[in-house]
Amino acid sequence: MESTSNRVVNGLIKRVIADRDLYRQAARGVREPGLKVILQESADSLTAIARELQDQVSATGGRPATAGGAMSGMRRTMMDASAKLSHDPDVTYIRTLEQMERRLLDAFLRLEATSGDRVMVGRHIARLRLLHLDMTNLGGAAGR
Repeated sequence: MESTSNRVVNGLIKRVIADRDLYRQAARGVREPGLKVILQESADSLTAIARELQDQVSATGGRPATAGGAMSGMRRTMMDASAKLSHDPDVTYIRTLEQMERRLLDAFLRLEATSGDRVMVGRHIARLRLLHLDMTNLGGAAGR
C-alpha cells in the first residue's frame, strides 16, 4: 500500500473506531439486556475490523490510526442527547446506529471499487453487512 492508500485506510480506521465507540456507548445506555449483548458484540466486530486494517497499514511501514476522528466526541454527545430526549431511548440508539452503519458500509464499498486488495475489503464488507442487517432488523422490530 502506498502512502495515499494508507491515508485512505487510516481514515476508515478512524471511522471504524469512532463507530465502535458509539456502539459501546449505546450498549451502556440501552435498557434491554439482550440488546446490550448485541451492541457489545457489534462493537467487538468493529474492533476486529480496526485491528486488521491497522495491521495492514503497519505491514506497509505506515503508522496506523489508533483513535476516532475529530468529530467522534460530538457524535457521541449528539447520540446521548437524542436518547435522553427520546420517548424510547433504545429505539433511538438503534436507529442512530443503523444510519451510521449504512454510511460506514458505503465507505467500504467505495474503497472496494478502488482497492488493490479486494479480498480484504470484501471480508470487511461482509461483516459490515451483517452488522447493518442486525441494526435494520432491530430498528424494524422496534418500530412495531
